[in-house]
Amino acid sequence: MSNHLGLSDIEYELMCFFWDRPSPVTFAEILQFCNERMGWGWAKTTAHTRVTRLMQKGLLDMRDVKGERRTYFAKVSREEFVQGSFERLLDFSAAGSVGSFLLSFVPRGRLSRQEAEELHRVLDELAESEEEE
Repeated sequence: MSNHLGLSDIEYELMCFFWDRPSPVTFAEILQFCNERMGWGWAKTTAHTRVTRLMQKGLLDMRDVKGERRTYFAKVSREEFVQGSFERLLDFSAAGSVGSFLLSFVPRGRLSRQEAEELHRVLDELAESEEEE
């Protein structure tokens, strides 16, 4: 099982489903995605459990309007999720130091020359913008 920024493969696929929707979805639409598009063959209880876990993680929310079906939606955007995951990784792996984090890629040859040049360009632009302030 892979790990997508702290989510299992299935949780990540479900979140992508919500992130790709412009409006809230019904439980029937969630179940249809899980079974028809993904082929998971889930019972309603299984889908409900997965949705509930994502709600407990603070990633999904539910709208329950009297007289209407409950609808579900992403509580955080994909960008907010990635940013938060990166910040947690940074705090965990490099004690919050971006420099230490980036330097961890250099000795292992994980930073290509092109990537290093791009990083250098971005840092130069950042330094120039700070000097102008």
